[in-house]
Amino acid sequence: MEEIMKLIGQYIDNGRGFEVIFEKEIPIINELKGVSKIKLNGEEIKGIRRITKKKILEDHKAIIIESSKILIENKIPFKVTIFPKEVILRFDLDHYIHLYPNKCMIIGFNDINEPPLYLIKDQLKKIKEFKILKQVK
Repeated sequence: MEEIMKLIGQYIDNGRGFEVIFEKEIPIINELKGVSKIKLNGEEIKGIRRITKKKILEDHKAIIIESSKILIENKIPFKVTIFPKEVILRFDLDHYIHLYPNKCMIIGFNDINEPPLYLIKDQLKKIKEFKILKQVK
């Protein structure tokens, strides 16, 4: 477990997203795959912002590390996407947690006591303001 947490810390420090999957009860950490890089000419990239380095906020870093530890112990697969000053902890396409600098949005869950949220609710409560956006049926 210590090696896994060290690797997660390295991903976060480098501003790289990661995913945790399980194969026969063993957690496997991979770099999160994003949009592939393609060559574009100057006209095609006009107006697109380039983000060179992603820096995660210290309180978000602590929340992600502690939440990752809890989720791995409970064998719950998840993905972490890091943006400048924002982090998304995703369980699937419809269920995720978006951490902003001053608030937390919980999307796709009806209640904080719903799995797997209830496992990490103490971590999420460290953020002053958080809202739950329920699924629309």
